[in-house]
Amino acid sequence: MNNGLKALKHQATEASLTMERDEAAQFFSELADWAYAQYETMSINDECEMQNYDED
Repeated sequence: MNNGLKALKHQATEASLTMERDEAAQFFSELADWAYAQYETMSINDECEMQNYDED
């Protein structure tokens, strides 16, 4: 596993230990939404290609 990811997972886990259950659930939900948005951004960049309008 990437060391940066390992550190982020550790920090998120540590941060959640001081939270109430509902607060921790909301924290991880927002973290998941953010991570998915980052994934989508990377995927869109990979999928973008110039469209050839001359071909029909």
